[in-house]
Amino acid sequence: MIAGAGAGKTETLTRRIVKLLLVDGVDPRHIVAFTFTEKAAQSMKSRIYERLRCLGGDEICARLGEMYVGTIHAFCFQFLHDYCNYGAYDALDENQEMAFLLRFGWGMNLLGGRNYSEHCELFLQSLNVAYSEMIPDDVLDRRAHVFSRSKRQYEEILTAHRRLTFNRMIALAVHHIEENPGLVSQIRHLIVDEYQDINTAQERLIQLISETGNIFIVGDPRQTIYQFRGSNAQCFENFAQVYPDTTTISISQNRRSVPSIVHLANHFADHFEREHYNHLEEVRTEGGGVYLGEFVSDITEAEWIADQIQEYVRTGRCNYGDIGILFRSVNTSGPVFIDIFRDRHIPFIVGGKVGLFRRSEVQAVGKLVAWVARDGFFQRNKFDWRNQTRGDDLIESGLADWRDAVPEIRLPDDVQNLLQDWKATVQGRGFPHITAMYHDLLTVLGFQELDPDNTEHAVIMANLGRFGTLLTDFETANRLGGRALNWDGDMNSLCWFMNTYAMGAYEEHSGDDVRGVNAVQLMTIHQSKGLEWPLVFLPSVVAGRFPSQMTGRQKKWRIPRELFDVARYEGDLEGERKLMYVGLTRARDVLVVSAFASMNGRRKGQSEFIQDALDVEGMERITERERLPLHELVLQGDPDEIQSFSAGELLQYGKCPFLYRMNQLWGFQPGLTEYLGYGKALHFCMRVAAEQMKEGYSPISAVANAVDKQFFLPFAEEGRHHKLKETAKRKLIQFAREREDDMHRIREVETRIEYPVQRATVVGKIDVILHDEGGIEIRDYKSSDLVTSQEEVTMQLQLYANGLTRLGETVTRGSVAYLEDATIAPVEIGEETIREAEGVAERRIDGIMHSHFQPCPGSACGRCDYGTICKYCRG
Repeated sequence: MIAGAGAGKTETLTRRIVKLLLVDGVDPRHIVAFTFTEKAAQSMKSRIYERLRCLGGDEICARLGEMYVGTIHAFCFQFLHDYCNYGAYDALDENQEMAFLLRFGWGMNLLGGRNYSEHCELFLQSLNVAYSEMIPDDVLDRRAHVFSRSKRQYEEILTAHRRLTFNRMIALAVHHIEENPGLVSQIRHLIVDEYQDINTAQERLIQLISETGNIFIVGDPRQTIYQFRGSNAQCFENFAQVYPDTTTISISQNRRSVPSIVHLANHFADHFEREHYNHLEEVRTEGGGVYLGEFVSDITEAEWIADQIQEYVRTGRCNYGDIGILFRSVNTSGPVFIDIFRDRHIPFIVGGKVGLFRRSEVQAVGKLVAWVARDGFFQRNKFDWRNQTRGDDLIESGLADWRDAVPEIRLPDDVQNLLQDWKATVQGRGFPHITAMYHDLLTVLGFQELDPDNTEHAVIMANLGRFGTLLTDFETANRLGGRALNWDGDMNSLCWFMNTYAMGAYEEHSGDDVRGVNAVQLMTIHQSKGLEWPLVFLPSVVAGRFPSQMTGRQKKWRIPRELFDVARYEGDLEGERKLMYVGLTRARDVLVVSAFASMNGRRKGQSEFIQDALDVEGMERITERERLPLHELVLQGDPDEIQSFSAGELLQYGKCPFLYRMNQLWGFQPGLTEYLGYGKALHFCMRVAAEQMKEGYSPISAVANAVDKQFFLPFAEEGRHHKLKETAKRKLIQFAREREDDMHRIREVETRIEYPVQRATVVGKIDVILHDEGGIEIRDYKSSDLVTSQEEVTMQLQLYANGLTRLGETVTRGSVAYLEDATIAPVEIGEETIREAEGVAERRIDGIMHSHFQPCPGSACGRCDYGTICKYCRG
């Protein structure tokens, strides 16, 4: 299906899935739907649940957890976990992978020195090409021997530490399915959204999955904007040749935008050089408008836009969150807006890979962390090596940034002495982990005085949580394998990680992360894909910025250019046109495209896009001397989407809603310990043992074999790892000996469950389901009773029993098995207790969705990971 911008792709896909379920009677487990983002997956799930409920499909709703809706990467991760013995592996995102490579790249022939980070990035870019284009290893051995050897070493290191990267997940999934196609034979209907953005490896995966079933794809070749990541529009163009029985359906109606915006988008698309497409058709009839702003300078452009935003909000036309400002690059065009918005107290959220380090509060803590390092330094731009802050200037500059971020918080008079003490503690190895160091710094800076109910403070707290994630990414990579912290060397490495990579890679928290924050969103057009706003500004459309002057420039690669379609990765003018098209079609009611004539006294020319294709009839010119007319905007409010919550999240909210906010929404992390992952390791060994028992192993031999081969703690040093492994083996064998009858009753292990509750879904994984007289017993494994109380695990099992009951199962009993001492604690499972648990879950879900994050101080504060930075803590 070819569906243009604003045509209602998600609704179309939703209706197809609902038809498969209700009309055609397709079993949910036979359906897989790939979306481009997790947000798109959540939106699709929401609509499916809603349609099924309205059409009386409550019984099917209870089974929707058996249907996969999500990204290709998440599917591959789940597939490898479930079928290919990767259950003990964790995934690395892009930033975590870079931190990992920076640690291990020295031994992989990646050059060192000042440009070491650049060499690591170059290796990863080339590695992703090799995976995405499926370049055979034997070809790489012949044509890129040094790179091929580094690739092989890297994969061995990843395997040793049981880590998976995004692109390697797909390569491994393709490999396993090619070897055993039966692993995906249960999939009868494959649905793929945004097909124009898939790469060659993803296309191969899709072909393998769809060999024995039906495939339905949706895409729009006008919106192919991810070629630099390997997206191959030819996959979309060649689909009908690959699948000869294809039926093509086109949806050209645009339901999103007013006629003037649709007309502008059509006119601009007519200037595509290689392909020409049928025009979008207007569905809406009401007003709105499109404007071409012409300004003297970049500053007057940003000030004018700030004026219009304040006027629209002041007059009640919209809220801040109804406005999007889209850039070709936040790095080049965003800073002037950030400065002006901050001065005017306009709440905003910054996207793009440089968003986090554009924040004063993040610059403040970044400089103070760099100040601790030997020869520490901080630079505003990772490419600007001449403009650095060093030595004690870091503490002065860092405190100035902090005061700029939160001027209402008065720092103590002796703050510099407190920071000197903090630095001395770091250098004296006085903290157990980097997270503790960071939390102590926040305490010195008065983090507890921030008001989480204040919009600007909430964004600041979320960004400080995001910086904590950066620190965790770094520390995780450097402590894998049981490596102890070397505070002198590691703080120096952390300083380089920040300056040479992180400040150009970490994004600020998005609106989804900071739920309920009413703020203007500043982001790249790439980030805006799939989003929309009533009022959109597209500024800085000047020569050299849009289209980017970097377009088409040759990049460095560690593999020969002739081995892949290098032009696709390096970009071209047509790709820039499609990017502009995506930006134009994000607006629902009012669109303002603008340019400026000078910057820092230097003249700037209009973009060729304005000269050739944007100055059209119906597009009104406007300058800084005029106001933007106050149009009536159609505000849809926050989408009432069904969100998913794990049972663990609901338990955490029950402990303390503010704890939930700190961890789940703002991303504050607990510190690393060598015992981290112990419970997970025991769980996985019990799962493997249960699988081996099906092959004829006795419970004791199955457990012993599972521990010998699968027990793994990522952060325990070798000696400690061996002792913990022997302890785990002894305790699990004791459990298997004392609970042998239970081991023989195992029916299923790690059973996923998902079912609707209120306007949400509860998801989880049941450790083990046992055969029981007249039905089944559900059991949760716990390594000890220190982390989760009996009351909490009781609710968790009752929620799981609720989901299984909706599936038609008869749950007769529930229990908790404590693996440390082989004891079993019964859990009451009955209709009344299940209803009570569901009621508790509904109240907690309602609290989360309405942003009720009140603190709950009490005895649990002493065990809280965030006690040192929580203003409400009584620990």
